[in-house]
Amino acid sequence: MFKVLERSHDNVIGVEVGGDITLEDIKAGEAAFEELIAKYDKINWLCIWTNTHYTTMRAFYEDAMWMLKHLKNFDRMAVVSDKWWKKLLIKTDGMIFGEKYFDVEDLEKAWAYVEGEDA
Repeated sequence: MFKVLERSHDNVIGVEVGGDITLEDIKAGEAAFEELIAKYDKINWLCIWTNTHYTTMRAFYEDAMWMLKHLKNFDRMAVVSDKWWKKLLIKTDGMIFGEKYFDVEDLEKAWAYVEGEDA
């Protein structure tokens, strides 16, 4: 499941991903992000990452390759979750790519971060 959140605006997009992530979900996500990239070049995004898994290795590969290709278009990135291992993964990954991890109870802080209200 891939869903754009209603609070998205201007160059800020919030998404929720959960359950089975299919290649079709990946393509829908790419389209939503590419529309903003075409308009703003640099975008901020928030991802609520719940219990998910890719249905195929192809879906995972396409997602990872698209993200790597577009890293230059991302400014503030926030991942919101409730799993200790996701926190560890994002904090480690964030040293390279710049994402910030937020616990579920800090969702408002995550939105403030991607909306530029909090450094």
